[in-house]
Amino acid sequence: MGTAERGLVSWVSATVDFLLAVFGFIIVLYPMVSLGNAVFGSPASASTIGLVLGVLAVGGAYPMVAGDWSLGQLGEYVFVLTVATFGWGLLGMIVILVSGLSLAGSNPVPRAIVWVAASLTAYIVVYRTRLTVLD
Repeated sequence: MGTAERGLVSWVSATVDFLLAVFGFIIVLYPMVSLGNAVFGSPASASTIGLVLGVLAVGGAYPMVAGDWSLGQLGEYVFVLTVATFGWGLLGMIVILVSGLSLAGSNPVPRAIVWVAASLTAYIVVYRTRLTVLD
């Protein structure tokens, strides 16, 4: 009976890890995929974007459970990405206000620039330095 219980706990734990990883990848990838589509003039439909996002999220989540990727580092990446998005967005707003530029609200390029800067910042902080955000 001990083996069956350990098997069930292991299965449930792996399923929860997988679902958390899928959710984390959706948080990270959805803005990239949708903004990329908008920047290139929306060549893909909403259903295609959803399919691509699902394939990328499930494909990326599998190594979290079965491979060497760390769910903790993904969580740190999502946290730093969120903070960096707010930081870069605030900096961008200040630059636009100080310079007197006016941008169309429908233009996805400024949002894409902020997201790319935040993604690079999160990557550098989490994967290229030895800092740990949530110790």
